[in-house]
Amino acid sequence: MPTAIRAGARPAGSKGRHQLTTDQVRHGTRFEDAVARTAWPIELHDRSDGYVWEMFGPDHVHYVPLRAMTPLGAVNLVAAGRCVDGDAAALSSVRVMGPCAAMGAGAAHALDLAGQGSVHDVDLDRLRDRLTANVARNEHGRP
Repeated sequence: MPTAIRAGARPAGSKGRHQLTTDQVRHGTRFEDAVARTAWPIELHDRSDGYVWEMFGPDHVHYVPLRAMTPLGAVNLVAAGRCVDGDAAALSSVRVMGPCAAMGAGAAHALDLAGQGSVHDVDLDRLRDRLTANVARNEHGRP
Protein backbone atom coordinates (compact mmCIF):
# COMPACT_ATOMS: atom_id res chain seq x y z
CA MET A 1 0.00 0.00 0.00
CA PRO A 2 1.58 3.33 -1.00
CA THR A 3 1.63 5.86 1.83
CA ALA A 4 3.59 8.80 0.43
CA ILE A 5 3.84 10.65 -2.85
CA ARG A 6 7.56 11.47 -2.42
CA ALA A 7 9.54 11.15 0.77
CA GLY A 8 10.48 14.53 2.21
CA ALA A 9 8.49 16.56 -0.31
CA ARG A 10 5.35 18.57 0.36
CA PRO A 11 2.65 17.45 0.17
CA ALA A 12 3.07 13.95 1.51
CA GLY A 13 0.14 11.87 2.53
CA SER A 14 -1.77 8.69 2.25
CA LYS A 15 -4.86 8.13 0.15
CA GLY A 16 -7.63 8.27 2.73
CA ARG A 17 -11.33 7.56 2.51
CA HIS A 18 -11.79 11.33 2.19
CA GLN A 19 -9.53 14.09 0.92
CA LEU A 20 -9.69 17.31 2.94
CA THR A 21 -10.06 20.18 0.48
CA THR A 22 -9.16 23.85 0.52
CA ASP A 23 -12.86 24.77 0.21
CA GLN A 24 -13.69 22.68 3.29
CA VAL A 25 -10.93 24.45 5.23
CA ARG A 26 -12.03 27.90 4.04
CA HIS A 27 -15.69 27.22 4.86
CA GLY A 28 -15.05 25.46 8.18
CA THR A 29 -16.92 22.34 7.12
CA ARG A 30 -17.94 20.41 10.23
CA PHE A 31 -17.66 16.66 9.66
CA GLU A 32 -19.65 14.00 11.51
CA ASP A 33 -16.35 12.19 12.12
CA ALA A 34 -14.26 15.27 13.04
CA VAL A 35 -11.39 14.39 15.38
CA ALA A 36 -9.52 17.72 15.44
CA ARG A 37 -10.13 21.43 14.96
CA THR A 38 -7.77 24.25 14.11
CA ALA A 39 -7.73 27.85 12.94
CA TRP A 40 -4.23 27.79 11.45
CA PRO A 41 -4.00 29.71 8.16
CA ILE A 42 -3.27 28.21 4.78
CA GLU A 43 0.49 28.53 4.35
CA LEU A 44 2.16 27.57 1.11
CA HIS A 45 5.93 27.70 0.72
CA ASP A 46 6.46 26.33 -2.76
CA ARG A 47 5.24 29.26 -4.85
CA SER A 48 7.47 31.05 -7.32
CA ASP A 49 6.02 34.35 -6.08
CA GLY A 50 6.98 33.64 -2.46
CA TYR A 51 5.09 32.45 0.59
CA VAL A 52 1.31 32.47 0.61
CA TRP A 53 -0.46 33.09 3.92
CA GLU A 54 -4.25 32.99 3.78
CA MET A 55 -5.38 34.20 7.19
CA PHE A 56 -8.84 33.54 8.59
CA GLY A 57 -11.10 35.72 10.71
CA PRO A 58 -11.06 35.52 14.52
CA ASP A 59 -14.08 33.19 14.68
CA HIS A 60 -12.91 30.77 11.98
CA VAL A 61 -12.36 27.10 12.84
CA HIS A 62 -11.90 24.17 10.50
CA TYR A 63 -11.90 20.45 11.15
CA VAL A 64 -10.09 17.24 10.27
CA PRO A 65 -12.30 14.19 9.62
CA LEU A 66 -11.21 10.73 10.69
CA ARG A 67 -11.87 9.57 7.11
CA ALA A 68 -8.96 11.73 5.89
CA MET A 69 -6.72 9.95 8.40
CA THR A 70 -7.71 6.36 7.55
CA PRO A 71 -5.93 4.99 4.47
CA LEU A 72 -7.84 2.86 2.02
CA GLY A 73 -7.04 -0.82 2.29
CA ALA A 74 -5.88 -0.69 5.92
CA VAL A 75 -8.11 -1.62 8.86
CA ASN A 76 -5.84 -0.75 11.78
CA LEU A 77 -3.81 2.23 10.56
CA VAL A 78 -4.51 5.91 11.20
CA ALA A 79 -2.37 8.71 9.76
CA ALA A 80 -1.84 12.09 11.41
CA GLY A 81 -0.09 15.36 10.59
CA ARG A 82 1.22 15.75 7.10
CA CYS A 83 0.32 12.13 6.36
CA VAL A 84 -3.44 12.79 6.24
CA ASP A 85 -5.20 13.00 2.89
CA GLY A 86 -5.61 16.60 1.87
CA ASP A 87 -4.91 18.81 -1.11
CA ALA A 88 -1.79 20.97 -0.81
CA ALA A 89 -3.47 24.07 0.64
CA ALA A 90 -5.73 22.15 3.04
CA LEU A 91 -2.80 20.06 4.25
CA SER A 92 -0.76 23.21 4.87
CA SER A 93 -3.30 24.33 7.47
CA VAL A 94 -3.49 21.07 9.43
CA ARG A 95 0.09 19.76 9.41
CA VAL A 96 1.33 22.09 12.18
CA MET A 97 1.89 21.25 15.87
CA GLY A 98 -1.54 21.91 17.46
CA PRO A 99 -3.66 20.06 14.91
CA CYS A 100 -1.09 17.24 14.85
CA ALA A 101 -1.47 16.74 18.61
CA ALA A 102 -5.26 16.74 18.28
CA MET A 103 -5.10 14.28 15.36
CA GLY A 104 -2.81 12.04 17.41
CA ALA A 105 -5.36 11.97 20.23
CA GLY A 106 -8.13 11.26 17.74
CA ALA A 107 -6.11 8.45 16.16
CA ALA A 108 -5.36 6.86 19.54
CA HIS A 109 -9.01 6.92 20.59
CA ALA A 110 -10.23 5.62 17.22
CA LEU A 111 -7.78 2.71 17.36
CA ASP A 112 -8.72 1.98 20.98
CA LEU A 113 -12.41 1.89 20.08
CA ALA A 114 -11.70 -0.31 17.06
CA GLY A 115 -10.01 -2.92 19.25
CA GLN A 116 -9.47 -5.98 17.07
CA GLY A 117 -11.91 -4.67 14.45
CA SER A 118 -11.56 -2.08 11.72
CA VAL A 119 -10.94 1.57 12.49
CA HIS A 120 -13.34 2.27 9.61
CA ASP A 121 -16.18 0.90 11.74
CA VAL A 122 -15.71 2.73 15.05
CA ASP A 123 -18.78 4.02 16.86
CA LEU A 124 -18.67 7.73 16.01
CA ASP A 125 -20.88 8.67 18.98
CA ARG A 126 -18.38 7.08 21.38
CA LEU A 127 -15.48 8.71 19.54
CA ARG A 128 -17.15 12.14 19.72
CA ASP A 129 -17.76 11.66 23.46
CA ARG A 130 -14.05 11.05 23.97
CA LEU A 131 -12.97 13.99 21.81
CA THR A 132 -15.36 16.69 22.98
CA ALA A 133 -12.54 18.93 24.27
CA ASN A 134 -10.67 18.59 20.96
CA VAL A 135 -13.60 19.24 18.66
CA ALA A 136 -16.45 21.03 20.45
CA ARG A 137 -16.59 24.80 20.47
CA ASN A 138 -19.00 27.32 21.93
CA GLU A 139 -19.45 31.00 21.09
CA HIS A 140 -16.39 31.91 23.18
CA GLY A 141 -14.10 29.50 21.35
CA ARG A 142 -13.94 27.11 24.32
CA PRO A 143 -15.17 23.52 24.55
